[in-house]
Amino acid sequence: MSLSQELRAYVDEIWERIFKHPFVLELYSGVLPIEKFKFYIIQDYNYLVSMYKCLSLIAAKSDPDIAEKALEIAYLDASTEMENYRKLIGELGLTMDDVLSTEPAPTNEAYMNFLIKTCALYPPIEGLTAILPCFWSYMEIAEVNKELLKYNEDELYRSWCKVYLSDEYKSMVSSLRSLVDRYGSGYDIDRLKHLFKLGSRYEYLFWDMAYNMEVWKI
Repeated sequence: MSLSQELRAYVDEIWERIFKHPFVLELYSGVLPIEKFKFYIIQDYNYLVSMYKCLSLIAAKSDPDIAEKALEIAYLDASTEMENYRKLIGELGLTMDDVLSTEPAPTNEAYMNFLIKTCALYPPIEGLTAILPCFWSYMEIAEVNKELLKYNEDELYRSWCKVYLSDEYKSMVSSLRSLVDRYGSGYDIDRLKHLFKLGSRYEYLFWDMAYNMEVWKI
């Protein structure tokens, strides 16, 4: 079993809950209320901007091999997820000002802070491990729920979901897993499991945040 497989097995219960989250199931089935999807897109776009910062931080403190791969992943993400999001923003009747001027929800703020802190203050392998659940879980969500797309009559939702079934996206996940497998060998496995579990917990909470359209109470 590779290191990334070991990390994945460690959080299987959390990921199974993600696969069955109401937001995920309703999105893949095409029945998710559009306002919830708009809320999600705004929050996730801001999150992805932070992910670019994380990959840049990892690259800045790494040897040339990790730095090159981290920037390559950032580019692949820009040409898959972010390109898709820019199209969606207009289709949803939103503007970039709407998106970038929206304050991150509490869960989103906490998740972004966790990732940026880990990538900025700790060795590159810790940053890579912390961001891996985000990329990898989206691919597995799509694989687990792809049968639902056959009955999904909402073209907007189908288009969004299919990004995570694309060869380009799968290649990005594979590259990130390979980095963790290669540079995590011999590292403190308990520390990496802790970070991977935190990232996975935040992934579940992010879906929950979007479904409940979480806002600051004060």
